[in-house]
Amino acid sequence: MFTIYIDDSGSSPEHPLAIASGIIFPAKQLRRLEAEWNSFLEREGIPGFHSSECLARNPHSAFVGWSDERVKRVFGRVRQITFKYSVKSFTIAIYKKDYNEVMPEEMRMRVGSYYTWALSSVLGLAYDWAIRRDVPMEYVFDNAEKVIRREIEDSIKYSESVYGDQFAAHYSFQSRKEVPALQTVDLFAWTCFQQGRHVRVEHPIHPLAEESWRAYRNFGNAQWCMVQSLNREGIENWVKEMYLGQKIFSSKNSSRS
Repeated sequence: MFTIYIDDSGSSPEHPLAIASGIIFPAKQLRRLEAEWNSFLEREGIPGFHSSECLARNPHSAFVGWSDERVKRVFGRVRQITFKYSVKSFTIAIYKKDYNEVMPEEMRMRVGSYYTWALSSVLGLAYDWAIRRDVPMEYVFDNAEKVIRREIEDSIKYSESVYGDQFAAHYSFQSRKEVPALQTVDLFAWTCFQQGRHVRVEHPIHPLAEESWRAYRNFGNAQWCMVQSLNREGIENWVKEMYLGQKIFSSKNSSRS
């Protein structure tokens, strides 16, 4: 049995990118992960880990007053524990402007929002990974506010329309505060968002995000992490392939560069 823990970054409307990321852990490793993670939290004197709060030294969090060196060390320790117990990761980046301008309305009604599509893509990659190995897969999401939870459930429905009845009975919402694996994927999703924003809209990237990105991309002979990001042409081609012969892809969209 394997479980993929899935998180998002960039879901707020003002963000240019939507990121869905997931990390796969073998079920037999989860107790060891939990034990080592809890020891790590106890040593650091924190109730849980949250990337953005830690980096910002949120004054209402346990990270207030931390030095740069301590933040850097803790980020590194989170990655180290992640690599020790996980086997694979996936991340999908969707540039919202491209999605909104290229994706036909009829298709959006079926696929959902850019976030729903990103989540569905991660679900599909995890499902394919499990099928190739003939192993069962469970899908775990962080407890989310009502709007995000609806998007997650929409992604489940869409994924089932593509893959069949493979997800509805195998997913759950759990509390990040109580699940170490969800805290590990928080840093991964945050890092992927920072890197994607840097590449796509040339937003300055924080040195710790850059360091984390290199670590994730290079781990396991660069095989641990699978990254997918469709550019505008890629979205157009996907639409054409999925809806070949249907007149929902307008010449206006296909002529955009």
